[in-house]
Amino acid sequence: MAVLRATRELLDRYESAPHAVRWRWESTVVDVVLRHGSRSDAQALLPRFLAEPDVHRRLMPIFAQHGDPSMAGPLLAACTEAGQLREGMPAEVLHTVGFLGYEPAERMLWDHVEGPYPESMNACLGLLHLPCRGLRTEIARALQRHHGAGLFPEFLPVLATKTGDPSWLGRLVEWGDGGASTDCNGGLILGIALHGERARADFTQLLWNPWWEADGGGTGSDRWAYAGARVLGLSMSDLYADLAARLRSDAGTEDDKRHCLETFVALLGYWAGRPWLGLDRAPDPTETCDTLLDLLFEWSTPDRDDSLIGLAGGVLDHGDRVLARLYELENELQVRAAHELEVHTLMTR
Repeated sequence: MAVLRATRELLDRYESAPHAVRWRWESTVVDVVLRHGSRSDAQALLPRFLAEPDVHRRLMPIFAQHGDPSMAGPLLAACTEAGQLREGMPAEVLHTVGFLGYEPAERMLWDHVEGPYPESMNACLGLLHLPCRGLRTEIARALQRHHGAGLFPEFLPVLATKTGDPSWLGRLVEWGDGGASTDCNGGLILGIALHGERARADFTQLLWNPWWEADGGGTGSDRWAYAGARVLGLSMSDLYADLAARLRSDAGTEDDKRHCLETFVALLGYWAGRPWLGLDRAPDPTETCDTLLDLLFEWSTPDRDDSLIGLAGGVLDHGDRVLARLYELENELQVRAAHELEVHTLMTR
């Protein structure tokens, strides 16, 4: 397959004017290549990354998404030495080689699990994509050692399913309901979702439970709540029906309802942006932005606003920041819906 024009332009700018490659522009190009690129784009960018891995760390998701196991060895060789990340190298390489299915890296990734963040996070996310048969006992022991603690290697719980012990679902829920700090419960949230359909009720409950702070943007819990929803195949329609029922119910305090709205709005932001998560079990939502606009922002009658904004207005004061965010998201979805139509039109000419 041919290399995308965006990839060629990025390579040209790296060569001719590297100081003109701004973070915002480079991130936009990477996002385009992630969505529309192929193995050819990953192959074209690999030599540039290998030459300066510390400079080109933002390319890493492209190698994960469009690369293959043959790229894992060179990526590790460029970023590690004696089984450890070299200083200044992107920790994302740990996630990437696991995502590529590179089993020889299992032990090295495990050696990073209890290290500093973000090495620990990336090692856990990498191991999530590998069999870990030889690590089953060690994973179970590590989970048991940290179980119930307030602070712990945040993403260790995503490996709970690797133990083969189904009781870890209940134990992860208990951990999050108990002493776990909300500063590091993103791994618990995702770890629960990874237990599959039998975790759906527990996962949905924690989304709306203020104790879990699944709306937390500062801690990243909202991102992993979104990831968990994707893993479980929850649709925005499912979540909106649940939210509407909670807002209309006589049960729950005003603070509880506000939290539900804040969580839903945080999830909607991710639904609109659809960031690359690097999780093979978390495919992008199938709903288009136009579908989301119809579901959430259309009035069923011209006489009364019974949209999401109308429902939120029944709970929040006029001018509340959550309402302001909803108007922003409506506008963002309209722009993205137009872009989706443009792409579809160009591809079906």
